[in-house]
Amino acid sequence: MAVPETLRTTYDRHRPILGEIRRYVADTLRPFCDDRKYIFLDRIKDIESLSEKLESGRYSSWQDLDDLYACTVVIPVPEHEENVLDRLVSSFEQVDVKGREQAKKAPEVFRFDGLRWYGRMRTEEASRRQPGMGDIVFEVQVLTAFEHALALVTHDLVYKADNADWKRLRLAAQLKAAVEQIELIIVAFDHAADSVRVSPWPDTTVKAKIIEGFKDLISLGLLPDSLEPLSWRRFGDNVVHLIQSFERNPHNLSNRVDDLLNAAKIHLEAPESPGAPLSGSLFRYVLSLVQNPLVKGSLDKFVVVDSTNLTELYGIKNIKKRFEFPDEPKF
Repeated sequence: MAVPETLRTTYDRHRPILGEIRRYVADTLRPFCDDRKYIFLDRIKDIESLSEKLESGRYSSWQDLDDLYACTVVIPVPEHEENVLDRLVSSFEQVDVKGREQAKKAPEVFRFDGLRWYGRMRTEEASRRQPGMGDIVFEVQVLTAFEHALALVTHDLVYKADNADWKRLRLAAQLKAAVEQIELIIVAFDHAADSVRVSPWPDTTVKAKIIEGFKDLISLGLLPDSLEPLSWRRFGDNVVHLIQSFERNPHNLSNRVDDLLNAAKIHLEAPESPGAPLSGSLFRYVLSLVQNPLVKGSLDKFVVVDSTNLTELYGIKNIKKRFEFPDEPKF
């Protein structure tokens, strides 16, 4: 599209400054986002998009523009917004902020209402860089993961469409309503889960028994806290897979879990018992219990990641199926 020459001249003059601002903001926010597993995205507004924006007649001067550079921080749920705001306020000079609660809308209306923060470089920081950097206001949108996904899906379908279609706008509003409902459920997940009607499912019941049983052993002080797994759910899955390697009858699965927990309790409570090792993992301790006569188990068909402490700490010997590591590279 044709762009006014005056706009192109001004844009080209400011383009290097925008590039410096982009680098500075990204260097400040990207590590913060990476540490918290937020998504960081940014862009410099292209001249064609800027030209169309100015054609709206809503901007009277170059100083009114607040998104020549803009970035987006994608967070899991709205509760993380305060964390991002604190970082923005401590890193830059705040010019304005438009929160979710400030966007007036009727209860039956569903439209974009994500948090938008506007700021500029601090005067002291800008003074050490090229002239003009402290004058540019930039925008930071803080969106939830679902809002970001919705924006990606609907942006080209609706807001950059080649027509004005009531049906498309209506459908986009319905999708936004669905996103709001999903986020409400996530925020109140534990409370909402209490209202879910339970259907019997043996696999889940057995895993719950495993997790609760070993958590009890830790709470009683029979197992050290250092053995607590990173994910209890994954630990439950792994123990079930282990038992299934030597117990093929699914109806006996719960009984084998009882045997395993009973063997652990007897071993740990025995006066002469050294207890479980303080290092290693809870699952490796479970591997050692399979050899206990009370469990009637075997490791013969289960793939084990071998190591020296498997024998020294856990007394596990004669492993039939070892995980195969690649050979050392030859240079």
